[in-house]
Amino acid sequence: MSFKLKTILGIALIEVFVLGILVLTSLNDLRSSNQNELRTRAQTSAKLLATMTSDAVVALDLATLDVLVDQALANDGLIYVQIRNSNGLVLAEGGSVPVGLPDDVGTLEDIHVEDERFDVSVPIEVGQTGFGSVRIGLSTSLLNDVVAAGTRRMLTIAGLEVLLVAIFGYLLGTVLTRQLSHLRDGAVRVAAGEFGYHMPVRGNDELAHTARAFNKMSTALADYDRISKNEKDEAEAGRKFAETLLHNAINSVSQAIFIVGESGELRFVNRAALDLYGLGSERCKPGDLFEDVLLTAYAAAPAAEADGQAEVVQDRLSRLESGTVQSWQSVWMEGRALLHTQRPIVSGGFVMVDTDVSELYEANEKNRRLELELMETHKLESLGTLASGVAHEINTPTQFIGDNLKFLRESFTDLADFIDVADTQSPADRAARLEDMDWSFLKDEIPAALGEAAEGVESIGKIVRSIKEFAHPDDTECTETDLVKLIENAATVSRSQWRHSADLVFEPDCSEMIVPCYPGDMSQVIINLIVNAADAISEHSQSQDYAGGKGEIRIDLKRDEEVCTISVRDNGPGIQADDLRRIFDMFFTTKPPGKGTGQGLAICKSIVEIKHRGKLRVRSDGGEGSAFVVKIPLTPGSPNLTGTARSEAA
Repeated sequence: MSFKLKTILGIALIEVFVLGILVLTSLNDLRSSNQNELRTRAQTSAKLLATMTSDAVVALDLATLDVLVDQALANDGLIYVQIRNSNGLVLAEGGSVPVGLPDDVGTLEDIHVEDERFDVSVPIEVGQTGFGSVRIGLSTSLLNDVVAAGTRRMLTIAGLEVLLVAIFGYLLGTVLTRQLSHLRDGAVRVAAGEFGYHMPVRGNDELAHTARAFNKMSTALADYDRISKNEKDEAEAGRKFAETLLHNAINSVSQAIFIVGESGELRFVNRAALDLYGLGSERCKPGDLFEDVLLTAYAAAPAAEADGQAEVVQDRLSRLESGTVQSWQSVWMEGRALLHTQRPIVSGGFVMVDTDVSELYEANEKNRRLELELMETHKLESLGTLASGVAHEINTPTQFIGDNLKFLRESFTDLADFIDVADTQSPADRAARLEDMDWSFLKDEIPAALGEAAEGVESIGKIVRSIKEFAHPDDTECTETDLVKLIENAATVSRSQWRHSADLVFEPDCSEMIVPCYPGDMSQVIINLIVNAADAISEHSQSQDYAGGKGEIRIDLKRDEEVCTISVRDNGPGIQADDLRRIFDMFFTTKPPGKGTGQGLAICKSIVEIKHRGKLRVRSDGGEGSAFVVKIPLTPGSPNLTGTARSEAA
């Protein structure tokens, strides 16, 4: 519906509404005035007739009443006349008397309008005494005719007014909508992309101002369109450059990259992926299902590797159903180790990156072998360092064992000589000689010599056993080991390193503590910590006197539900703050040149944290000694021989 038609209909509806109110009000006033006039006429006629018939009613002159009724009916518009006495008895009537008139005598207020008849009842009174009533009925057809005629005239006039209003509204709408039509056409042309279009402007009213504003808007849109096109062209060129750059960059990376859509279709694949899986561009292109591409690569596997690759392919396809970030490893054809990373894309699908880490695995394996060789070398160096001390430890009991054996040999030689001589002597001479010999000396010294020899043998055996357990542990796997016995053996083996400078105190929580560990490696850790503590105390003893002339090395062994804690403390000079941060670095040492290699603590940290999944920490205040704390988990995971220990001082 056009604006012009809406204007015409709006004005017409307003006019119809106003005229309707005017017509209804006028008709109501016309009907009311005619009804009042009819009521007045009816009352007047009824009163006049009541006055004329009052004497005849009082005298019961029925003939006179009939004559008066006939005369009254001669008036236009009178339908019936009825005269009744005070008892409601009809004395005279004429015309079309309606059936069912009430018998009681009515008053002037009892006026009945039914259909086309107007009923009026007036009492007949003489000297304020009622003798009956006169009832008449007037026709309302004249009233209805007048009202109908008035209605027709008013409706005709109203129709003409509505027509005139419509005509003038059309003309006014044409004038008003001329500018709006130009605005509409201009808006259509601008909406179609004809930016800069100017519509004609006439006048200086609100519509003219709107048209001028429209022309300014069209000019601004033309400028904006020109700028946006330039920026769009620049952005498109930048996008193409960025896409080309990104495409070339992704194709240049060494990792294999697959971008898979939400339905499993391949959206992008780089050259490294084609080379890694031995695929050609014709067998792996965007739109192909990733499952088909993977099966194509699997089909190219040699028959000897088919079974192993089937599990790899099946595992990878099953991971596509998961919408989470995943990373895993697999072994692809020719024994290549691959690291897979799968991440979901916000818009749907996945991006998968495969990295060939075979060289990294080989390098890690090489580093692991070198680390093991270094550990063995350091262990041999430790054995070499301990060898002289152990030799001295063995030499001491060996010397007194030899002295005791020499004493026993000489004593038995003397006894043998005595027996030989006694066999040739007389009984009297033999008795005199026995009395002269000091038998109490032989009785006390020979058992003592034998006891000392036995103790020396036992001490040598203990040292030999400790060295044997330290030098030849079974470290092929993590075994249940008694740490109490392990620490006692380590203390025994390293005794020559600490016994001259310190007293060693070992206080375990219990007599036996079974912990899963690598016993040989753990022995190496304990010995290194004990030797380092002894060296620190030995250096410190030159500038400070200890109570009793020696320092102290204290070893504590405790355990709870999760970890076993070994603490090796000394009362040496401690570690300076600057050195504390580097204490576990490889080849860093605080010992004088030629005495320390800087490998001991680094290897200890590697053994504890990498191989045993534990922690090695150090606490030290300058001048207050140091404490190395080893925490070994009671439920260790698989040993990690390819990682790198992280240096940390706590």
